[in-house]
Amino acid sequence: MAELTIVAGECGRGSGEYDTGLFKLPDGRERGAEAIAAITVHGGVGERQSTLSQVLGGLRGGLALAQQLDLTAPVTLAASALGAGLGALDEGPKQRALIEVRFQDDTTFVAMTDIGIASLMEDDRRVIQLAAERLGPEPELMQVDAPNIAARATASVGEAASVAGTAVSEAFSFIRKKTIG
Repeated sequence: MAELTIVAGECGRGSGEYDTGLFKLPDGRERGAEAIAAITVHGGVGERQSTLSQVLGGLRGGLALAQQLDLTAPVTLAASALGAGLGALDEGPKQRALIEVRFQDDTTFVAMTDIGIASLMEDDRRVIQLAAERLGPEPELMQVDAPNIAARATASVGEAASVAGTAVSEAFSFIRKKTIG
């Protein structure tokens, strides 16, 4: 799931989500990736690093150097473990992008999100469009002549009533012959 911070557009402002080809927008609507007409990436925006991030980066660099030196096995193991722990504390991707998404009905929104999300949206849209082409157009439904069907149904009901009446009549005749003689 990708978080979107929607800053402008007809879909409302606020938090939104993009997950598996589906947008959940601030106005409460949901839209699929198949409805995307265009995605424009207006550029990456670097996030300002906090002091903690700078310290973690410095420690990570020092640990990487320690792992390359010929140290005793316990010290190398400790440096590796500490490096993995610092990697887990990392805040994730630092590069964000301002993207504009335009749907086929010309509804748009502008949002801040991780830089890779725009390409993910574009890939999802392309996959859906290719799948739709492979599936082809919807099969045409057979044209129905309603008055003709009604007349045939009425005739069928009449025939069924006639057959049922004949069967009942023959059944009573059979019973009468067996009981009366």
